[in-house]
Amino acid sequence: MIKSFSEKTQLFLLVLITALSRLPFIFDGYGVEEDSWGLVVNAYEMKRTGHYLASRFPGHPLQEYIYRLIYDEPAWVYNFFSLLAGVVGVAFFFKALRKMQFSGAFFAALMFCFTPVFYIAGTYTIDFAWTIAFVMVSFYFLMDRKLILSGIFIGMATGCRITSEIFLLPWALLLYSGLDLKTTIRNIFRISIPAILVGALWFIPVYHQYGKSFFDFSDQFPYPSLAKVIYKATFGVFGFVGICVLGFYKLVGLKNVYRKNLQAVTLFRTERLIFVCALIIVLHLVSYLRLPQKSGYMVPAIPFLILAIGLMLTEKQFRIASFLFILSPFIFSINLTDPLRGSTASSLAMTFKVSGQEIFLDPLSGPIFSERSKRVNKMNYCDEAIKIAGKMDYRYVIISGWWYNELQVQSLKTRKDFDEHFRFYEECPFLDSAKANGSAIYYLPEQDIYNDQMFGQSCTDSLAERFPEK
Repeated sequence: MIKSFSEKTQLFLLVLITALSRLPFIFDGYGVEEDSWGLVVNAYEMKRTGHYLASRFPGHPLQEYIYRLIYDEPAWVYNFFSLLAGVVGVAFFFKALRKMQFSGAFFAALMFCFTPVFYIAGTYTIDFAWTIAFVMVSFYFLMDRKLILSGIFIGMATGCRITSEIFLLPWALLLYSGLDLKTTIRNIFRISIPAILVGALWFIPVYHQYGKSFFDFSDQFPYPSLAKVIYKATFGVFGFVGICVLGFYKLVGLKNVYRKNLQAVTLFRTERLIFVCALIIVLHLVSYLRLPQKSGYMVPAIPFLILAIGLMLTEKQFRIASFLFILSPFIFSINLTDPLRGSTASSLAMTFKVSGQEIFLDPLSGPIFSERSKRVNKMNYCDEAIKIAGKMDYRYVIISGWWYNELQVQSLKTRKDFDEHFRFYEECPFLDSAKANGSAIYYLPEQDIYNDQMFGQSCTDSLAERFPEK
């Protein structure tokens, strides 16, 4: 039935589905991760100081400047920008595939729309949806042979996430297809120069503020366990159902490759396009493995994984795969059982332990619902922590760690002075001095571990105790 619709109708349906699917989830705070709330704190700080500040290195200046303009708006306004970015990403992915006359364009865009990590990225503040939106616009202009515009939008993506310049290599390989070397080199320069210039322009204020030190990808948390690394790059990206669907149809696709039963497109040889898609996936895997803290790092590779699988499947196989894949955000979530920073599970959830943490597999609650409950649980805990601290009538210090940004935002939004007793992390000499001066020292859940890891010390448990609960 979809094939009987015009391209404009198909595009309208994708835009409507993408927007409406995300709309109910943009009202519950700024996101699960501390960086989500850190962007809001940074917007207030940029307003207060009157100059650029990085929310986290190496900086995400395009997004940080936009948030500076709306610094005092409610969460749904911040998140609405990510929703719009999600719509743009899906729409231009579809338009690019139509431009190359890929027969499964609608179904590929639908799969992209409902990939759990990308779905979730369209409901909170972090830049993953923003970055891929600009990349998809660039991809469309590459297909349309408007190379300068394609380069400009890679530069815009770089303003959101500096690693976006990585796309210049696969774009160059696509330009080489069917062209002589001289023309290829000229076209590569037509993309690369505007991409590098626009990207560099966004980072001028970053360099002016921090010098060369801004180019830092360090993180206070240790390198995750192998189980977490694999989880974040697989189930964390596609969900349990998505992994099952992709795994099965990947095997079907490889069988088709062996039989040379591949879908054809007009602009490139299918084998070359699959190779470029594979290169993009590998480049992002390498980048992810350098510091594998977030599943969202894999978002820019998702459309190209979907395209590669689509090229290896028959039209009917791909259509079935896409309909099954749509279920991935809505059923069978895998998440922490922690009542404070984990998700709420149904009575049918199965629990087990991985790397010392209790995990659940819930057939009735998908990744998008787990994400929402996790956001609500964390906000409720921060509200409670602020209330309890407000009733303390003695000296105290509270090591807050990953709860710190969310606690700050709660104060900023209510126009109250931030309780300076809440601290991010502190070294042993500070804690020793505070205790000697009569202060009680507390830590919020799990922050005794990370306070010591932050500074390579082992004093927190001996000097502090867990923050009291009601």
